[in-house]
Amino acid sequence: MAKRTAVIDIGSNSARMAIYEKESRFAFSLLKEIKSQVRVGEGAYENGGNLQPFAIARAATALGEFCKIARNMKCKKLLCIATSAVRDAPNAHLLINETKRRFGFNIKIIDGGKEAYYGAVAVSNMLPAYNEATTIDIGGGSTELAKIKNGVIVKTISLNIGTVRLKELFFDKKSSFDKISDFIKKEIKVVDEEFDCENLVGIGGTIRALGKMFIVKSRHPLSTVHGFEYTSKWALKYIREIASASVLDLKKLGVKKDRYDTIREGSVIFEALIKKLGAKRIITSGVGIREGVYLEDILRNNGAKFPPNFDLSLERLKEKFGTDKKESEFLTRHIERLFGELKALHKLDDKMLRPLIVAAKLESIGKNLSFYQEHLHSAYFVLNNLNYGFTHQEKALISTIIKFYNKKVTQNDIFLHEKLLPPIAELNWLIFIFSLVKILLENGATKPLTFSFSNDSLRIKTTESLYLAKEPVKKIYKPEVFSIVIDDNQK
Repeated sequence: MAKRTAVIDIGSNSARMAIYEKESRFAFSLLKEIKSQVRVGEGAYENGGNLQPFAIARAATALGEFCKIARNMKCKKLLCIATSAVRDAPNAHLLINETKRRFGFNIKIIDGGKEAYYGAVAVSNMLPAYNEATTIDIGGGSTELAKIKNGVIVKTISLNIGTVRLKELFFDKKSSFDKISDFIKKEIKVVDEEFDCENLVGIGGTIRALGKMFIVKSRHPLSTVHGFEYTSKWALKYIREIASASVLDLKKLGVKKDRYDTIREGSVIFEALIKKLGAKRIITSGVGIREGVYLEDILRNNGAKFPPNFDLSLERLKEKFGTDKKESEFLTRHIERLFGELKALHKLDDKMLRPLIVAAKLESIGKNLSFYQEHLHSAYFVLNNLNYGFTHQEKALISTIIKFYNKKVTQNDIFLHEKLLPPIAELNWLIFIFSLVKILLENGATKPLTFSFSNDSLRIKTTESLYLAKEPVKKIYKPEVFSIVIDDNQK
């Protein structure tokens, strides 16, 4: 397997390249992303789908630059795919032959079903798991949908509606909004009820751009677009406003300049499909077709799926920054035991154990930056890098558990992320469980501990001396009144 791989995606509007580096059997990092608005489909939809000479020249030049960057970054493999505009073009061979002659690599044209599949592969591996979800990828020439059930891609479809296609056929000709809507409604009639779903995962530039706008509008605590969730009921009024706005009004609505030419077209498509599919929740994906192509390549012996219980971001952080494996195993094992023993007291949902375990595995990564304030460093890494496979709520919670180690948390401490966190009482219980085991470890615990709770007393039994631990354990903040006794059989 190539250490570094470049993946190029030639869409109707933009050509993009992503460079990935493999770090272990399954873990990898994104090293670089670059795009060029080549508009390879410009003028094609009014000319029988044929790619225009100026668009071919523009695309070839950008691909040549991509190839040079990939070589300079020592990529051993280059995968290049082309989607709607190129696959629909009777003269696509002109671009393919030109690229092969000048730069020596092949462009693989994929059909709409494969395009939808690649997006779904990325989503099913790199977003939190949903029992059921439908992906929607709005491109320049087409829009792809895929239905995922329990991590399995069960159905895909490709529609001949896209932002550049709508722009050239309708928006540039000042067609009425009703005419555009009627065209879209007609095209999406082929989408059957199997794609209906409450969870809609949005892929592609249009939906990411809307997601970034909605993060600002909703005053969401995190700026990361990947995994950002919002309700369709809340968002539809803004989507309709953008779809029906004039170009001059887009700035007032918070649209960035580089999206003026296609955001209205994409919003019309997005609105229609939200309503068609009966979606209640929108999850924004920061990954899509390029990640899907790469994942299919590195996971070709695993059915394009990570193994069960493999967390990409977790493993990547451990590989990249290193953790104390022995320490992590001690914390993980004893946090799980303590959580179970105090279950009747804390009454936390079992799902709260996962963030505790992840915190135990990552709490030491900040040491690589500095011993001082290591927990603040670790919390920052978690909040800003634990992206794939975790919700925004989980990221905020894990980061907070680590950040406030051995402290009582108040409402003022968490006001920035309050919307994402559980109630203060639950939060203090999680921090207590994490902190108690961590204190024992830091003060000499190396052998297995047993916990037992009865008569308002938590007894910690061990076969080694824990003299140093007794003083900080006395001072630890407890969410409820009970005593903690360390039974180490030492006089």
